[in-house]
Amino acid sequence: MNEAELVLTHVLNCDRMSLYLNKDINLNRDKSALLSSILKRRILGEPVQYILGKTEFMGLEFKVDNRALIPRPETEILVEAAVEKLKRMGIISPKVLDLGTGSGCIAVAVAKAFTCSDVWASDISNAALQLAGENACLNNVKIKFIQSDIFDAPEFRNHKFDLIISNPPYISSGEFHSLDKEIFFEPQLALKAGKDGLDFYRRIISRAAHYLKDNGLLMFEVGLSQAYFVKEMLEKKGFEQLSLIRDYNDIERIVMARKGLLKNGQTDY
Repeated sequence: MNEAELVLTHVLNCDRMSLYLNKDINLNRDKSALLSSILKRRILGEPVQYILGKTEFMGLEFKVDNRALIPRPETEILVEAAVEKLKRMGIISPKVLDLGTGSGCIAVAVAKAFTCSDVWASDISNAALQLAGENACLNNVKIKFIQSDIFDAPEFRNHKFDLIISNPPYISSGEFHSLDKEIFFEPQLALKAGKDGLDFYRRIISRAAHYLKDNGLLMFEVGLSQAYFVKEMLEKKGFEQLSLIRDYNDIERIVMARKGLLKNGQTDY
């Protein structure tokens, strides 16, 4: 649905088809006041998803507010690619870690795709983890939530995953203030990633192999023009079978790699 349809179906408490079939619907005073309030907030730049308190991701409904980033269509490509790859590998009960889970959209969608999965989700923000937990309940999936800065939590010790997946912060300090005003309603903690926007990729890639099973997958969403640099980091750390996936705007948006086998004298940490 477009933005106008989202707002009107919310205000009128109807589906999209009813919106067009029932053209004689009148707004009473309360609904008019609600619509006016929504429009005022929207004019100030607040994202419509925050105003309505919900959004759709992978065909699922998610609660959203300023505790975490709003799920975006590009991230659906990341989840679709991950699910497809795991199934092609014959892994029907994957153990998956979503690093920097935010709203929980990635973790929840993966858990929905595999009925017998062991999905973990971490974030440094307690507020984000609370929201993610609410979304797990909303979508009736079981996920292990951990507060952690990347892999620092003790819960990760002695655990290895079939897939580590992440849509980390990737906005550089130089480009941050040139972004659309809507972005400034979202938590900066989930956006900023240092001078070149690559800080979190460096931190994750430097340690990820230690937490991956043999032939385990590492998958990222990346920002504009970042795919080459992330791919180079992965190659230097011995990751193999690297591939890039483009988004709807033909931008290299997803980077996928497989943990390589250790060579003599090499460690994974």
